[in-house]
Amino acid sequence: MEKERRNQKKKQVGNGEMEPYWSETLQCWVWQYYDTRGKRQTLKQRKKETKKQYWARYIEIKQSLNNGTYIGKSEDTINSISENYIKQKYLDGIISDRSYKRETETLNQLKKCCNQFCNKPIQSVTVSEIEKSKEAMRDYSNSTISKIWTLLYKSFKIAYSRRIILYNIMEDETLTKPISKKATKKIEALSTQEENKLEKILLYKSNIYNTILLLQLYTGMRIGEVLALSKDCIDFKNNTITVYRTITRDKNDKVILGEHTKTYNKKTGIDKGKRTFPLSDKVRKLLKKHLNTKITNIYNLIFWDYKKNTFITDGELNSYLNRLNSKEKITTNLHTHRLRHTFITRCQEKGIPLVVIQSLVGHVEGSSMTNNVYTSVSLDFMKQELEKVK
Repeated sequence: MEKERRNQKKKQVGNGEMEPYWSETLQCWVWQYYDTRGKRQTLKQRKKETKKQYWARYIEIKQSLNNGTYIGKSEDTINSISENYIKQKYLDGIISDRSYKRETETLNQLKKCCNQFCNKPIQSVTVSEIEKSKEAMRDYSNSTISKIWTLLYKSFKIAYSRRIILYNIMEDETLTKPISKKATKKIEALSTQEENKLEKILLYKSNIYNTILLLQLYTGMRIGEVLALSKDCIDFKNNTITVYRTITRDKNDKVILGEHTKTYNKKTGIDKGKRTFPLSDKVRKLLKKHLNTKITNIYNLIFWDYKKNTFITDGELNSYLNRLNSKEKITTNLHTHRLRHTFITRCQEKGIPLVVIQSLVGHVEGSSMTNNVYTSVSLDFMKQELEKVK
């Protein structure tokens, strides 16, 4: 053994690397080197492998180390890479508790679709295996598929950047994102008649739920933003309302009062959802009436469940709306987000400039979402516009 150590020192070259040497103990040729991650590796002569064949392998690896194409053996999997990626974003403060929970749910969906290969070394995953997993992905909605596909792509991109794989197979020209078997559900705004009927019902009886829903219908705020309003958000002197945070959930799904709005960017520290906009006469009247009641909760929130001494949640309001809709037959599938859609659509129909709508509802300026997702045209409005061409 001592003789082998002396031989190794004689064969040692630059940076501590050694040339292959004959091991009396192992009775084969051995080469020790450092891979691209600084980890010491050993290349041993295989059984029945000639010296010439072994030397060819040695030269091939050495050349790949020199020209940057070396790929060492790795046990990293899609699952382990994705888990670490999501966890690190959370630890770095890039994503919130709520986002961490959502991304973890996406990873669980990826595991179900790709269970045949997500726990095998990523180096051995093939395009064919990914193609086969696409059928399981198609059982999800298109929005969920996009999230799964993005996370899958990211895991391969990370593996490529860390020299775990030589080629990102997600870049394969034949590999395309699957399309859901489910029809994409489009959230439609309420028609003018439906909106008027709902407004009349909500105005008929004064209670905290009705006030919250009317406020959303009149302003287009996200329901979490309405529920996070505090007394300091309302300025009757300047006739404005300021939105700067939302009710959200932590990674354990516990309801919490967030520090920012949904569109807060942790990387830049910019919250483009934070906004101040004028109070309409209806909103001013609604808030004046509600604020006559005593506000005594620890967060000074305008809306609070005093019976349970806790936050009011979007789930409670959606359940309330569902019961109300079942009784009054207002429309199909009524929920709080349709009220936001309705406000944005009415603004569009009245010709309010897009940049103003985006400022009112907290969309990033220039975003296509305001037009592509949130607005639709009511039948009444189409009839009204057609009258112009008669």
